[in-house]
Amino acid sequence: MTEKIFATLNPAQKKAVEVLSGPVLILAGAGSGKTKTLTHRIAHLIAAGTPAEQILAVTFTNKAANEMKSRIEFLLGQTAQPHVGTFHATCVRILREDIEKLETGLTRNFVIFDADDAKRLVKMILKDRGYDEQQVKHKAVAAHISSAKNQLLTPQQYAEACEKTRFTEAVRAVFPEYQKRLVEHNALDFDDLLQKTVELFEEKPHVLEKYRDRWKHLLVDEYQDTNFAQYRLVRLLSDAHKNLCVIGDDHQSIYRFRGADYQNILNFEKDFPGANIILLEQNYRSTSHILRNANALIGYNETGRPKKLWTENDAGEKVQVLSVWNEREEGNTIAQKIQERHDQGGSFRDCAILYRMNAQSRAIEEALMRAQIPYQIVGGTRFFDRREIKDVIAYLRLIFNPRDDLSFLRVGNVPSRKIGTATLETVKDFAVERSLSLFESLKWVDEIDALSEPKKEVLRNFYKLILKLRKIAETEPISILLDRVVEQTNFLAWLDDGTSEGESRQENVKELFSVAGRYDAAEHSLAAFLEGVALISDLDQMENSDSVTLMTIHASKGLEFPHVFLPGWEDGIFPGHSAQFSREDLEEERRLGYVAITRAQQTCTLLHARQRMLFGRTQEAPPSKFFDELCPDSHERAGGQQAKERPRKTRERLEPFSDEYEAPTAKFQTAGSREEALWGRKENETEFQISDRIRHRAFGEGTVIQIDGDVLTVAFAGQGVKKIVASVAPVEKI
Repeated sequence: MTEKIFATLNPAQKKAVEVLSGPVLILAGAGSGKTKTLTHRIAHLIAAGTPAEQILAVTFTNKAANEMKSRIEFLLGQTAQPHVGTFHATCVRILREDIEKLETGLTRNFVIFDADDAKRLVKMILKDRGYDEQQVKHKAVAAHISSAKNQLLTPQQYAEACEKTRFTEAVRAVFPEYQKRLVEHNALDFDDLLQKTVELFEEKPHVLEKYRDRWKHLLVDEYQDTNFAQYRLVRLLSDAHKNLCVIGDDHQSIYRFRGADYQNILNFEKDFPGANIILLEQNYRSTSHILRNANALIGYNETGRPKKLWTENDAGEKVQVLSVWNEREEGNTIAQKIQERHDQGGSFRDCAILYRMNAQSRAIEEALMRAQIPYQIVGGTRFFDRREIKDVIAYLRLIFNPRDDLSFLRVGNVPSRKIGTATLETVKDFAVERSLSLFESLKWVDEIDALSEPKKEVLRNFYKLILKLRKIAETEPISILLDRVVEQTNFLAWLDDGTSEGESRQENVKELFSVAGRYDAAEHSLAAFLEGVALISDLDQMENSDSVTLMTIHASKGLEFPHVFLPGWEDGIFPGHSAQFSREDLEEERRLGYVAITRAQQTCTLLHARQRMLFGRTQEAPPSKFFDELCPDSHERAGGQQAKERPRKTRERLEPFSDEYEAPTAKFQTAGSREEALWGRKENETEFQISDRIRHRAFGEGTVIQIDGDVLTVAFAGQGVKKIVASVAPVEKI
């Protein structure tokens, strides 16, 4: 067993795995086998006699946790597994067991409010208190509350610590009411999962001792990304036995805007004197040319522990720095290069386009659509954020927790029961007066004099329906319960509005059964399902199809792709404007650039535009100052489709700066003139109109529901809503 564990490790990894006790800090550079080292260390602990149930490993994503579990199982076979999960999932497990010991009114069958639920609740409170949404944005208030919780501040502590402004006065007013209503809903938001666990451990020492005895070894992945609440949680669990192993890379700390503090990893030796410090610097992912540029860039940072990535891989191609005219040429250049690789036998899935901000994706998407290159956006509208899915899940949440007023308000009139806003407000007033939840108040609906008898009857039936479904939930697995919810609410029939959009929504609900089936074997399948849905991330939903991946650089950390394109490397975008005046911000941007470059395995292409339209304005865009910090021998600069300055021509039909372009490939010249093929026709020039019926060679018949220049949004029967470029797509009017 031990021989298998150590067989494929390099000397630094072996050293990290061999130390079985005491504090250990593993500084793992990008692509240096971090997950391998962590999982082999866990396997060695178990092989050396540590019971698996005494090991806790925490990370940040379900994807990373599942990868760790599968690798440990491969190394050890079908033996007992340690607890491996995200910070939030681990806290859910603790709170399900012991939250009632806090005596706050929260019970172990609490529901988890996602970010959207939290914002809705804040918006309701602001409205109730008479705030103008135009002056006090609910999203900003919710973000401020989240930030305070990550610092483990209570509403009272926040009120005492915050600078007095008109905005913070609003937060001070909303924060305690927000927490009060969460308790009334028997709900926790994401930040509460951490904060309440810390509160539980600090206020109930006997509970903390129970978990210290349960988990004698603690391993933490991506330690540089921990915020104060997570740091405090780790210290509480590990300070007694000191068997703490953390792994991470201060060079990849890029989440300061979320509260992450890379000083946690830099201060590890102060927190744990005498700790073993191990550097993993051999990179297995990238070519040496890519690594030389990454090392050179991060070397300009003054903070952090010095380390230098090296590899035994080939030198590979030099990093390409391309200068293009504007964002349209940038998109077309990327599309051309991707198509060329595909024509040479490569896969679209091998290519990723990573940008600094989501707004950059528009021009890139248009170029990919014109080239008919399939792509997926990670971080767009998630499956679980679609309206019909959130409606069904709201039913399940209300069944699980009748005190969940937000879910009640979401589904009280879905499908339509002719329960309008006035009726709901009447019920709400009655519930507040009696200190009841909205659902509980329906038990006394006969006493609500302001309601007519027909309205009372509708509410009685809704109350009986939820009680009936709650009984089913007590004995049946989640997939059966889901089937009963959909059937007894006539949900699918309600979605069938005779359009292809309605058909697509029905298909989404049916797909939910595929997800639910994975939880049927759980002891409490409804609770497990709701937790799984609440804690899922964008990365967990990445498709494994042959398509190009588009995402922000922040979302890409932990991933790797053979070919990476990095658009928008211009001062003001990357690094951003704020970084021009702050060394701390500039170093964070430099770390982000380091992460971006090290996602690439074989080739890396950086692009900058001389002029860029962003947020409705076109402006000159100086090249990123980071270009001067790259390794001079490992990158080369070239022009894009237009490498030199050109005189502008005045053409009303073309957007500014989109002058004489040669089409990147013949693929872009399949319809219309050269300019039309590149950029698409301007608004009102397409032959199609909204409501037109069209036929597509691949998607069949559909209806045009939106037009943006030459890009049509079409609802296809049985295929859902698609975006196509009219001038190049194989479409015709019916």
